[in-house]
Amino acid sequence: MKHVVPAVGLILGMGITQAFAQSLPEVAKNTTAHKSELKSAQKIGTLQGVQEEDEWQTVMKKVAIYHTKPDSIDIAKSAQLAVKAVAEKGIGMDNPGGRAVTPIIGTGINGTTMSSYTPPDNTMAISNGGRIVAADNEDISYFNETGTSTGVQTHTSFFNSFSTSSSLFDPKLIYDAEEDRFIYVILHGAHYTNSKIFVCFSTSNDPENDGWEVYELPGNPLNDYSWTDYPSIGVNANELFISTNLFYSGGGFNETVIYQVDKFDGYNGNSSLDYQLWDGIYDANGSRAFTVVPATYGQQGTYGPEMFFVSSRSGGGSRFYYYEITDDMNSNAQMTVDDINVNYSVSGDANQLGSFGLVDVGDCRVQSAFFLNGVIHTVHAANYQNSGYSGVNYYRIPVDQPTFYETTSFGQTGFDYAYPSIASFGLDECDKSVMVGALRTGPSIYPEMRVMNCDNGMQWSASSQIVGGNSPISFIGSPERWGDYSSMQRKHNASSPEVWMSGCHTVSNRYRTHIAEIKGDYLPSSGPGIDFYSNDSVGEPVFTINFYDNSSGNPVSWKWSFEGGTPSASTSQNPLVSYVDTGLFDVQLIAWNDDCFDSLTIEDMIHVQKLTADTIILPGGVTVYVIDGDTFQTWGGELVPLGIDDVASVQNRAYPNPISSLEMMYVDIEINEAKFLNAIVYDMNGREVKNLFSDYVKAGKHQLGFNKHALPSGQYILHLKSESNILINEKIIVQH
Repeated sequence: MKHVVPAVGLILGMGITQAFAQSLPEVAKNTTAHKSELKSAQKIGTLQGVQEEDEWQTVMKKVAIYHTKPDSIDIAKSAQLAVKAVAEKGIGMDNPGGRAVTPIIGTGINGTTMSSYTPPDNTMAISNGGRIVAADNEDISYFNETGTSTGVQTHTSFFNSFSTSSSLFDPKLIYDAEEDRFIYVILHGAHYTNSKIFVCFSTSNDPENDGWEVYELPGNPLNDYSWTDYPSIGVNANELFISTNLFYSGGGFNETVIYQVDKFDGYNGNSSLDYQLWDGIYDANGSRAFTVVPATYGQQGTYGPEMFFVSSRSGGGSRFYYYEITDDMNSNAQMTVDDINVNYSVSGDANQLGSFGLVDVGDCRVQSAFFLNGVIHTVHAANYQNSGYSGVNYYRIPVDQPTFYETTSFGQTGFDYAYPSIASFGLDECDKSVMVGALRTGPSIYPEMRVMNCDNGMQWSASSQIVGGNSPISFIGSPERWGDYSSMQRKHNASSPEVWMSGCHTVSNRYRTHIAEIKGDYLPSSGPGIDFYSNDSVGEPVFTINFYDNSSGNPVSWKWSFEGGTPSASTSQNPLVSYVDTGLFDVQLIAWNDDCFDSLTIEDMIHVQKLTADTIILPGGVTVYVIDGDTFQTWGGELVPLGIDDVASVQNRAYPNPISSLEMMYVDIEINEAKFLNAIVYDMNGREVKNLFSDYVKAGKHQLGFNKHALPSGQYILHLKSESNILINEKIIVQH
């Protein structure tokens, strides 16, 4: 994980503002929310593949689906129109920087033209096998990754057998990469008497042909005359999380709740789903939470049992909130909340080419999030550099060191970017690079889809057009509904980073859903290659050892863990550790460079034993250790096994040791047959000082000598090896 040095203030460059957190003292996370007892939701049926159209189609369609927001937001947005009118155009300059890649648009898929609904509410998911399931407020569709449509049906047809009688809206899709399944959630009804949440689990990785298991969660879960609006969904190792906003049927926001669901009940097609409900959710400042978005794992893999969430103030504010449910349901799980100190505000609604009608940019609620390598990544729309124009705010929040968060914004005055979505674009979890998709419009363009890359160092690319519009939106009058969200998901098993986005653009005064493949000429970042060694590994208590970092990739910080050692941990590059107790002990090193971290654990690296009774001193002074019946000598800090034949043939010694009054040190060597010998002197860091001898010698006795004045005073290792056998591996001390 990259360490970010906190700094105060703003850094301006290329029109993009990047702000780092102040180094605030850590505070304990606050406990928030009420957890219900275990509940059960019944399965209402199994759908086998694409359903036949309902010939009656008796459902009442709404032209527009509105999400309730406070009047104060509309007032603030209206005030920003005046700011926008006098803002200098072109600030921000949509230009690349750093290692950011230019997004490359691949396969494009045209979906539904929204003739009956606004806004589209685009969502999609793509499997590792390349199957795409997409939905908007009108249809659910199936495609392969070449762009071929394989099936489409309206939501009323999809749920025809369940006698739905109210609007179906706000679809959300997710692909669970660990289980190779899809999950599809959609809301039913906008009144407490008919509000429901349909939760559909694919029976395989091919739901079009193999179908869905369908369950029903209550849309008025607190029995307080509320209905459910605006779901957000995410998965961890064991569970599905559905966050929704509750509004009173008589008007006004009630609260946000979270359903924590056993996903395997759904995958297995059980007769019911176990779940528990979290309500009474407050932010870290004591206000009711709003639109709390779960952060699914960002690449192939998963995490858990904890689950992280993020939330912002929809009307703007000075705090940004992140939550954690600490464990699986029906456990000792708690929900905690903390925050970071950032400023954001709503922007004015957007202009569009060819019309005096405005396009609604929404508010500042969180749109999309994922969790990867200890960091929450998330985006929302906000006022760009106080210009009145809408841009994208992007955050990276390390959950264990939140004051080291990073944030940056993307935008350009003269254009409004709204309804952003985000996906990981790193080759591995070390790389924090992301793709961010957004809808864009302005007085010189029709509503369109764009995408931009933010690299590991928080530098933006220029945005790339995914698909342009060909007309203004003209549907219900000013301001026209636009979002309420787009969707972006990673194809986890692609050989190089690949994401897909679902959004909308305009065709003949209506919105059309569009799905696109997005790649880029990826320049990976990399963590250090971990390697380390010690000057010794076998000894009797008290045993003191030097450890040396030998990692590649320019590490800048280190964290050692020494089982059984004193100290038990160190952040030094080359620590000194003592061992008092006997045993076999592991050593671990985690090292960071400017991109990421890596770790290495060597099990049983250190052997601390009272070796006197199990030590054999062979003729010639060679020490052999007998451990559990096996015979060893030491070399390079490791125990090297010796066969019984090797032991019998070795009669070697180095003397005098220490070398003090005499100038010469000698090595007596006796071998039973001709061998190739290597004699090398190493320093205590393992670096070669002198290759004394490398050649074949005949059977018999030999003596090798060298002058001590060739070596400064100090400690060294004399290593004598005969082919695969170690004859001498001895510490020598030179004194002048």
